Amino acid sequence: MNLRKVTENHDGTSAARQRYIVGILLLMYVFAYMDRTILSLMVDPIKHSLRISDIQFSLVHGVAFGLFYALLGLPMGWIVDRFSKRWVLFWGIFSWSAATVSCGLARSFPALVLSRFGVGAGEATLVPVAYTTIARTLPKHRTAMGIAIFSMGSVTGAALAIGIGGYLIAWLTRIGGVSLPLVGHLEPWQGVFLVVGAPGILVALLAFTLPDAPRDQSHRSAGASEAFLPFVIKNRAYLFFSVGGLSLTTVIANGMNAWMPALLMRRYGLPVSEVGLVMSIVILNGIFGFAASGYFADRLFKAGHKDGHLLPVLICTPFIILLSIVGFYFSTDVRLTLICAALLLPLLSIGNAIAAHVQLSTPPALRGRLAALTVAAQHFTGLTLGPLLVAAVTDHVFRNPIDVGRSMAVVATGVGLLSGVFYLAARKYARAAIQRMERDEIGHGS
Repeated sequence: MNLRKVTENHDGTSAARQRYIVGILLLMYVFAYMDRTILSLMVDPIKHSLRISDIQFSLVHGVAFGLFYALLGLPMGWIVDRFSKRWVLFWGIFSWSAATVSCGLARSFPALVLSRFGVGAGEATLVPVAYTTIARTLPKHRTAMGIAIFSMGSVTGAALAIGIGGYLIAWLTRIGGVSLPLVGHLEPWQGVFLVVGAPGILVALLAFTLPDAPRDQSHRSAGASEAFLPFVIKNRAYLFFSVGGLSLTTVIANGMNAWMPALLMRRYGLPVSEVGLVMSIVILNGIFGFAASGYFADRLFKAGHKDGHLLPVLICTPFIILLSIVGFYFSTDVRLTLICAALLLPLLSIGNAIAAHVQLSTPPALRGRLAALTVAAQHFTGLTLGPLLVAAVTDHVFRNPIDVGRSMAVVATGVGLLSGVFYLAARKYARAAIQRMERDEIGHGS
């Protein structure tokens, strides 16, 4: 067995270096999700302090971040494909961390909205850089696991935000907030943003320890702008069904994450303090889904299944529907509901391997934009449709807030069935996309 082939990628990146790269990107994603998620813990304090309504808070929480994140995704992907990934990543992390701190300095609704715009804009740089870096430095049969480990930062960051955020809010409330020179007195919720956001400015420096694109590849990327649209058109069926299916699964996940706390409080009467602890534990279960997505996708792909990244989520989709119906529609026992929710999150996370398949099907010069396209589709559909569809079914079908769990089950069933159709249709296009990429690599002598 060739030891060098096992321990190094084709570009000479050693196994130890590969682990370091993925580990640093994981750390950055943890900080990104902490900065992104922390707002959800401070609904009432922010509403009271800024005198805003539920609708205004929802604009700050979802639209201000999600819409800006999605809209800037493709431009950021273009930038990642053309310029130094290190500098793009540094300024992205610095920007979202500074914007998080700015949230803590906001004393009005417009100021908080603008700061959330900044968080979304900065975070739009991370995934394109991470996906392209992992796809370039890891062997093909390890790409899915590399992206899966990186993606674990989302659930880890969300869980830490809930855990650490809850502690910080309680502590800062006890001491009555903080006072800083030149800034003045800050309320507890403002102090939380400062504590969570400031360390990210130092984390940004770690971007310079990561590899950058080879100089010749950067030059090729600059001349490949005109190739992006033809590539998307040529692979439109593959992208529509594979990324579309992943986006539909994200709708289910976002609907569950947004309304699960309300279900626990409305149907079972759990206090907010218990909901935070329970949800942090449930969210962390998503790690197992990311690990499974990488493990199975890599093994299937290495065994010759060109659509191996789609098979795990296709198999899991019926179980997603079943668990949603049992746990959210029929269950009257909080323990059964929590068990179903804990099993659902790993199954919903397992589709993440599709992002790796898109990278493997894409020329290196276009990977940043395809990563941005994938993430933009997920965020735009997930953040907008997920919570909205559940709310619409609750308001217009069941007409009772206590039935939010049944609404979650209805949405998961309908959207889950549609995603299954998408995954089935995507399989042949996924196989063809990989085969085309392999022929192109042979033709270019790579």
